[in-house]
Amino acid sequence: MAQSLSHQPVVVLPGQGDLISLDGYLAFFRDSLHTQTITDVTSLATGVIFQPVKSPVPNFGIITGTKQATPIWLRFRVQNSTPQPQNWLAEIDFWCFDELQLFVVDAQNRVLSTSPLIGWKTRADQRIRAHRHFWFPFTSPAQQNVTVYLRVLKRRGTQIVPIELVRESAYDSVVQRSYLFWGGVLFTLTFVAFMSLIFFLTTLDRIYWKYIFCLLGLVGFFFINDGFMNQFAFDEQFWMPRQNVYFLFPLILFYSQLTFVRTFLNLRNTPSYRWHTVGTFVLGSGILCLIALTAEWFMPLTPALELVMIRLFTALYWLPLPVIVAYIIISIIRRYHVGEAWLYSIAVLPFYTLNLALVFSNFGLLPTYEPVANFAYYAPAALFEVLMLTVGLAYRYKMDRDQTERLVKESIVQQQRAYQAEVQTLAVKNSLLVEKERIARDLHDNVGAHLAFIVTNLTQISDQAEKQSVKDGKQWASRLRNIVMHTREAVKLLRETIWAIHQESFTVEEFGERLDQYINRYFHEEDGLNVDVVVTGSQTQRLSSTQVLNLFRIVQEALTNVVKHAQATTAAVQLQVSLGGHINLRIHDNGRGFTWANGTVSSQHYGMQNMQTRAQELGGKFRVYADNGTTVEVDV
Repeated sequence: MAQSLSHQPVVVLPGQGDLISLDGYLAFFRDSLHTQTITDVTSLATGVIFQPVKSPVPNFGIITGTKQATPIWLRFRVQNSTPQPQNWLAEIDFWCFDELQLFVVDAQNRVLSTSPLIGWKTRADQRIRAHRHFWFPFTSPAQQNVTVYLRVLKRRGTQIVPIELVRESAYDSVVQRSYLFWGGVLFTLTFVAFMSLIFFLTTLDRIYWKYIFCLLGLVGFFFINDGFMNQFAFDEQFWMPRQNVYFLFPLILFYSQLTFVRTFLNLRNTPSYRWHTVGTFVLGSGILCLIALTAEWFMPLTPALELVMIRLFTALYWLPLPVIVAYIIISIIRRYHVGEAWLYSIAVLPFYTLNLALVFSNFGLLPTYEPVANFAYYAPAALFEVLMLTVGLAYRYKMDRDQTERLVKESIVQQQRAYQAEVQTLAVKNSLLVEKERIARDLHDNVGAHLAFIVTNLTQISDQAEKQSVKDGKQWASRLRNIVMHTREAVKLLRETIWAIHQESFTVEEFGERLDQYINRYFHEEDGLNVDVVVTGSQTQRLSSTQVLNLFRIVQEALTNVVKHAQATTAAVQLQVSLGGHINLRIHDNGRGFTWANGTVSSQHYGMQNMQTRAQELGGKFRVYADNGTTVEVDV
């Protein structure tokens, strides 16, 4: 597998074009002695100590302890076929190397240039190019071949070396495009976090602040992994021992995702509630991860203890992911939150596919492809995740708002119904009170009068019987018969009142039949009065018990007045009821004419006052006038 310098492919520098990929042109050598210099390496150039880099992006695995870290030498050959020297930059698109140094050697193994030794502890403004990444300029002489060596040392973490060549004249435009791209990404994530904060303040739904936590985790993930922290917050890198701050934001990202999923796919009130408890336990294990990252603050770490801490951190670092997968599978299989589970799965699939591919690449299970090693590919995957979840949460917000509006409307409708029911109840109570008052008046004016007459007569008979002996039995018998007559009249009036209020409504035909029965029973031709009843209009139109009782009492009072005062021989009761509910009642006799003066009712005509009151209760007009006799008319 070793490759001598003469057999290593050569990169031909173009006369035009600004970017060159080194995929397939690189070879590497591990300096296990930690002492090799550029002179040592070039003296072995004709040997076979260098091996070709088979992965598209050089990846030398994970360093789990500082004692295991060894320098790695990368080598590539450059050919300039043009008649002019060409100035190029080698960009290492990663920020967290401890030591980096570039050497340019000609065909005679003479060192043409040596760069300063720089690393992540070198401030950006003290580097060759003031940038978050590492840029090494070199010059390729005209029509010559040169060999470029890059010495890399990283004491902990992933040993990925994303390297490409950029023409020096294109540096400004490349950097501007990079900052414009990442500025847009970070602004978008921050803006969505701000909108989520508004949603949270509007609804007080905790899922939105957990989503904000996820967004800030993504912002931190890109801010630190693409070197922005190294450039713009240099001193903050040392808040944790060594480069451990590098692991902090990915840790926050994974655990914030679990926090979000536990609410978005809530299993607490389901038969699978134990997984909610598991999620709580896993979130608690994040504290152990923080302890592992900060343990060097409290005690020195031996190589064995350092290895234990790293393995503990690695196990707990990835622990949220299988729990999240379990939440998704359970929600879909048991149909708890099917739509939400599929939405979340589709949303996070690109971003976490890249992350898992990077893990497999670090362990040599997959080649390290460009999209896996370049965080510029993670950005659109993260934006896709944010877009999908934001749409889902916006839809959730709309559903919650619609549900709230629906509940408010239902509450208003229920209040209106309750108000209407209360109004109807009060109306019924009022009707009952009016009906009770009417019944009391009927009983008082009719039955009460007869019963009072009975009481008075019985009292007189009792008093006379005590004071004197009975001489004339016929006289007392006549009085007693008179009492019996009044008693029967009271019973009759009571039955009529009960009949009128016994039903809620009557047809016009039923009311007409009742009038006939009443008149045939109590008004006879031998009394000198012939009464006819004529009912016209809609026979099936229904009348309420209140209307029937009032109309019946008006007819009764009017015929009683005819018998007592009119000296009439005939009378006619005419009732006309139309389909629309219009009622016209007329009682006409051929006796002495009677008319109210100026249409007013005298306080002495109690019967007339009662008829007028009843007509008003029906909502109609009452009048009495002389027309070849007397006519009493009620129009409703």
